[in-house]
Amino acid sequence: MLTTRTLGTSLLPADHGLRLVDVAIAPDRIGATLVTTSPRAACPVCDTWSTRVHSHYQRSIADLPWGRLSVRLHLQVRKFFCLQPACTRRIFTERLPLIVAPYARRTARLESVLRILAFALGGEPGARIVGRLGMTASPATLLRLIRRAEVAERPTPRVLGVDDWTLRKGHRYGTILVDLERRRVVELLPVPNAEPLVEWLRAHPGVEVFSRDRAPAYAEAATKGAPRAVQVADRWHLLQNLVEALERCLLRFRPALKAAAGIGDSLVGPLPRSGEATQVPWQQRAEAVSQQKHAVTVERYERMRELQAAGFTVLDIAQIVGASRRTVYRYLALEAPPERQRPRRSGHRVLAPYESYLQQRWGAGCHNRSRLFREIRLLGYQHSARTVSLFLKRLNEHRPASAAAPPRPTVTRVPSARHVACLLIWRKDQLPEEERDYLRRLCDREPTIALAYELTQAFADRARERTGQGFDAWLMRATTSGITEFDRFARSLMDDRAAVEAGLSMEWSNGQTEGQVNKLKLLKRSMYGRATFDLLRQRLLGAA
Repeated sequence: MLTTRTLGTSLLPADHGLRLVDVAIAPDRIGATLVTTSPRAACPVCDTWSTRVHSHYQRSIADLPWGRLSVRLHLQVRKFFCLQPACTRRIFTERLPLIVAPYARRTARLESVLRILAFALGGEPGARIVGRLGMTASPATLLRLIRRAEVAERPTPRVLGVDDWTLRKGHRYGTILVDLERRRVVELLPVPNAEPLVEWLRAHPGVEVFSRDRAPAYAEAATKGAPRAVQVADRWHLLQNLVEALERCLLRFRPALKAAAGIGDSLVGPLPRSGEATQVPWQQRAEAVSQQKHAVTVERYERMRELQAAGFTVLDIAQIVGASRRTVYRYLALEAPPERQRPRRSGHRVLAPYESYLQQRWGAGCHNRSRLFREIRLLGYQHSARTVSLFLKRLNEHRPASAAAPPRPTVTRVPSARHVACLLIWRKDQLPEEERDYLRRLCDREPTIALAYELTQAFADRARERTGQGFDAWLMRATTSGITEFDRFARSLMDDRAAVEAGLSMEWSNGQTEGQVNKLKLLKRSMYGRATFDLLRQRLLGAA
C-alpha cells in the first residue's frame, strides 16, 4: 500500500530536510506539499547559523514526472533573521541546495534531465521530446540551459589536431582543436587566424605533436606558440594537392585521354543528318544548345589569352572575364580551347545499353511497350518501365512506325582530367580491370603521363605505408622530370619539408579532426540557424 511516508521517500532524495504532509492526485498531475524540518538555517552572506524565524512562505516548483503525470512540489519554507550584526543581509530565506536552487522554478534533478536533453537534441527537437515525456520546457529555455552550463576545462593534449570549420560558408570561419589521443574536441576558436591559436598554445604548454593541413596560418601558429612540437602535415591534404597537380597536368593531354578511351571522330563528331541516321528533334535541340555554349567558352578562352599576352595578371583576368582564378589557370594551361562536351542522350544513364535493341525491335514492328520492357528486363535492365515508355513514345512521335531504325552506337564519354587523376593515385590492385586497361593504354600512348603515373604511385605508397624512406630521391625525380606541375608540387613540399616528412612517417594525421568537424556541421545544421558561436561551442564541448 502506498502511504504518504513511502511516497515521500520515493519522491525525494535522502537527507533532503523535508517532510511530506499532503499529496493531491489529479487525472493529469500530482501535487505534493512539503515542509522543512531543519531547526536552523545559515545566512548565505556570512554563513552564520540562525534559529530566529521571521516568517513563512510557499514555493511552487516542478519536479520529474511520474509516467505521464506532471509533478508539482509546494514547499513551505521559512525566512530567518541574521544574528550577525555586521552582516549586510538582515533577513534571509533558508536554502535547499539538494532540492532546488535559489529563485528556481524547477528541481535540480529536473533541470539536470532537461540539460542532458538540450545538449543531445538542441532547442526545437528537445522541446518536442520533453513534451512527450511529461515535462514542460520551451526551445528558448533549453538553449538557456545550454548557455548556463559550466564546461569543464579539458587537459592540454599531447597530440593536437587543428583544422578550420565554417560557421557561415564564404563569410565566417573558425578553428577547431582536437585531442587526437582522447578523440574529443578541446576548444573552438572564433577565427581561423594564427593569433588566437598562438595565445591558446602559449596558455596551454605541453603539446608535443601538432597535426595540421598545409595552411600557412596554422604552420605559423605552431612555430610561434609551440616551437618544440613536431608539426605533421595531414596525409589526405598531401594526396589532395597531388591530385590537383595531376589534374592540371592531364588538362594538357585531353586528346590522349579521348584516344585511350577508344573514341574516334566517327563517334564524337556531329551526328548524322535526319535523312541518314537516327537523330531525333530533342537531340537536335540539345546539340544546338551545346554548340552555343561552346562558342561562349571559346570566346572566353581567346579573351583570356589576349589579356595574358597584354601582361595582365591572373587576378586581373579573372575580374575582367568574370571567372574564378582556378578557371583562368585551367584555361591558360590549355594549348587550345576546351573541347565541346556532347549532350547526353535521353535515358543515357540507365537505358543506353538497351537503346539499340529497342530501336531494332521497334523498327521490326513490335510496338507493344510492356513486351519490350519485359524483353530488356531479361537482358539485365533493372529500372522503371516509365523510362522505357518515354523513350518509345519519342520514337513513335518522331519516326514512322514502319521505318526500320538502324542501331545507334553507344557513345562512350571521355573521362575528365579529375577522374583520371583519381584513377592514377588509386591502388592498382583495387581498380577494376576495365580502368586498369584504360590507364595502360593511356600510358602507352603518352610517355609524360606514364612518368606522372610512376611518380604518383611512388608518393602515394609512401603516404599509405608511412615509411617516409626515399623522400629525397622522390623530390629529385619530381623536380627533374620535366613535368611543370610536378616540379611545382615538389617545390611546395620543400617549403614545408619537416612537416611533410613527419606526415609520411608518423602515425598521426587529421582524420579524427575531420570527423569532429563533421560532427560540428551536424550540430550546426540541426539547430536551424540559431547556432551562434557561443551556443555551438557550449553544445559541442558539453556533449563531447
